[in-house]
Amino acid sequence: MRLAKEYFADQRDDDLKQLGQAFHRSDVPGHVTGKTNYFADRSFPGMLHLKMVRSPHHHARIRSIDTSEAEKHPGVARVLTHKDVPHNVYTILILIQIGPEDEQVLAADKVRWKGEAVVAVLADSERAAQEAAAKVKVDYEVLPAVLDMEAALKPGAPIVNEYHGQNYYRYDSGACRKVRFGDVEKGFAEADHILEQTYRSSPIEQAPAETTGCIVVPEGNDRFTCYTNTQALFFSLDNTSIILQMPGHK
Repeated sequence: MRLAKEYFADQRDDDLKQLGQAFHRSDVPGHVTGKTNYFADRSFPGMLHLKMVRSPHHHARIRSIDTSEAEKHPGVARVLTHKDVPHNVYTILILIQIGPEDEQVLAADKVRWKGEAVVAVLADSERAAQEAAAKVKVDYEVLPAVLDMEAALKPGAPIVNEYHGQNYYRYDSGACRKVRFGDVEKGFAEADHILEQTYRSSPIEQAPAETTGCIVVPEGNDRFTCYTNTQALFFSLDNTSIILQMPGHK
């Protein structure tokens, strides 16, 4: 077996200045000396802290939500459920018209994945928000779950997301082109060895050196400034505008 680099050895230029060479990133000194301004370094007067109550189940129907004890906890300013969200269903790729709105901001009728947000608690300190969140009572009816793509596509598999009527969404905008060339069956027939394996890749993430989050600061005139460490700034802006039913320029 020959490695790819051996096939292209005669085409590789080892005198390249950047490709294949070590280089110094301009942001590294700030990271290693602690001078970089991270998300958690920001603080504003009167800032509230938000903690989510998340689902412990992969798939479950929500029978009831009791926030009464959390609302009485010292320091709590507000406890939010799906009823408090102006537009509770969205899709992250709405900006480029991919997919219908099928994701809940806060779960309403049921949860569709472990860790899905159900209740949001805002308090004057992170500790108060965390303690109050622990007092929220959610009654679940656990439902059969699908834990991988193969199981989700099997006939008779539990439907997790009723927005599609099935466990997958077919995107066909007419803007895509299928590329097919060569004789696959002939290639298999002439191969000395055929290796079959299942390969899985991890979720795509921009890998910030910190946890993600968002701080929203009112600026007057019904305008707000959002500080967030995101890879897709305009996706965040567009979805926030839709969820809150506010013009994006505000």
